[in-house]
Amino acid sequence: MTPDHHNDTSGALPVSGVERAVRWVTLTGAGVASALVLIVFGVVSYSVFMRYVLGTPVTFSDELNGFIVVALVALGAGEVLLRNEHFGVDLLTERAGDRTRWLVEIWGMIGVILVAAAVLYSAVLMVRFSYDFGVYSDGYLGVQMWIPQGFLLIGMIILILAALARIFTLLTVRRP
Repeated sequence: MTPDHHNDTSGALPVSGVERAVRWVTLTGAGVASALVLIVFGVVSYSVFMRYVLGTPVTFSDELNGFIVVALVALGAGEVLLRNEHFGVDLLTERAGDRTRWLVEIWGMIGVILVAAAVLYSAVLMVRFSYDFGVYSDGYLGVQMWIPQGFLLIGMIILILAALARIFTLLTVRRP
C-alpha cells in the first residue's frame, strides 16, 4: 500500500460513522483475541514447566492451543482489515491513480465479503452438524466441537461487517 493508505487508526484517512460504529465490534473481537494470546502463552508455559521441570507432560495443551489459535485469528481479522494491516499486493495499485486505487479497494472488500461469506456458510453447517449430532473432539479435552467452531462463525461475521463498513466509507467519505 502507499504510505497514505496505512493504518486508518492514525486519523490520516477519514472514516464514516458506520465504520466508527463497526470499529467497536472489531475492537471487541481484537480484545478477546489479545486475551487469547495470553491464555496460549500461559498454557504453553504451564506445559513446558510440567514437562521439563516436573517431568509430567500435559496431554491437553496442544489441542487447546489449536482451538485457541483458530479463535484468535478469526476474532482479530476484522480489526486487521480496518487497520489495513492485512496482506495486499500493491505492485500495480501504487502506480495507479486515485480512482483506480479506490475501485481496487472496493473490489478487494467485495472479495473479502465473498470469501468470508463462503467460510461463514461452511461454519454454520459445521457448527449445526456438530451441535445436532453431539460431536466431541478426538483429543484429551473431549470438548463439544460446536464451541471452538463457533468462534470461526463469529469471526467471519465480524470480518463481513468490517468489509461492509469499509465499502460504506469508500462510497460516502473517500470518493475520488
